[in-house]
Amino acid sequence: DIRQFAQDLLARADHRFVKWFYTSLQNVSILDPTCGSGAFLFAALNILEPLYEICIDRMQDFNRQNPNLFKEQLAEITSKYRSNIQYFIYKSIILRNLYGVDIMVEATEIAKLRLFLKMVAVVDVDRRAENMGLDPLPDIDFNIRCGNTLVGYVSEEELNRDLADSQGDMMIMMANDDFKARIDEEMLKVKDTFNRFRDIQLNHGDDMASFKQAKHDLNVRLSALREQLNLRLHSATSNEPFDKWLTSHQPFHWLAEYYG
Repeated sequence: DIRQFAQDLLARADHRFVKWFYTSLQNVSILDPTCGSGAFLFAALNILEPLYEICIDRMQDFNRQNPNLFKEQLAEITSKYRSNIQYFIYKSIILRNLYGVDIMVEATEIAKLRLFLKMVAVVDVDRRAENMGLDPLPDIDFNIRCGNTLVGYVSEEELNRDLADSQGDMMIMMANDDFKARIDEEMLKVKDTFNRFRDIQLNHGDDMASFKQAKHDLNVRLSALREQLNLRLHSATSNEPFDKWLTSHQPFHWLAEYYG
């Protein structure tokens, strides 16, 4: 039982190992490329949850012995989450660790709803508190996405091969180089915008103005990047009208959607 082994190890580890493990845990990416209504993501959630929990328990133990240890990590929980630590754990996992794609938009909506219900189920309701003590639910539209995972550019290498195959005279080569430079720049911008959007949700949940602006910026950047890649892929693979092709193929460009 590898999960129990990890829990036993953490129960005996020193503070340096606990800090390393917790940081690594927050940076794990778990992706289901055909997530459906989220069964695999739920299984991952149930594996990660007790590992987060024992890390937080150990950090609290070390902090009681030495208030300078894990001050920053524990402040994220105590000062920003009114509900309880369990809610924080689920929110952290859902925003930081879980990613899914499905070709059916209904399936992705069900997956998101199930994750929300999992979080709401652990909330301690306080009818006298503002909003009954509920924290804002996370926005996971950019974690759980809709698209055809078999159509689209998977990696930068694949895009480079496509550009190399279409090389011709000097004008085409210059156009391809210009296109690649624009795509590289846009992908980095999308990555930075997504990281800002997620950071606002984790650390500034009550700042709705910043949240709405960050989501708007991310939608605009992603839409522009998708449009450029869709036009390129369509011109390289199909003779049918672009709108018809876009509707029937639902391309999903991995290198853009999950660039980070």
